[in-house]
Amino acid sequence: MMGAGYYSNNEIFYKKCLGWELKFVFLPKTCSRTGKRIWLEYAYRGMAIYRAGDFESITEYQWHDKFEHIIWKLKQ
Repeated sequence: MMGAGYYSNNEIFYKKCLGWELKFVFLPKTCSRTGKRIWLEYAYRGMAIYRAGDFESITEYQWHDKFEHIIWKLKQ
């Protein structure tokens, strides 16, 4: 078990995630759950926004294969 206050990048993303959208993927993306390539199919895109200073923010997107996303949501 890691010490208190330790979070992996994915845990931080999931805590900050604003929501998920089902999108059609034209350009190849990688599923953040399995590492599988997603291309020319529907997949879920999650978005998180981090504050990077007084006036700047960083937007991060992660992709889930639609079947892996459903399994992940059921396990929560």
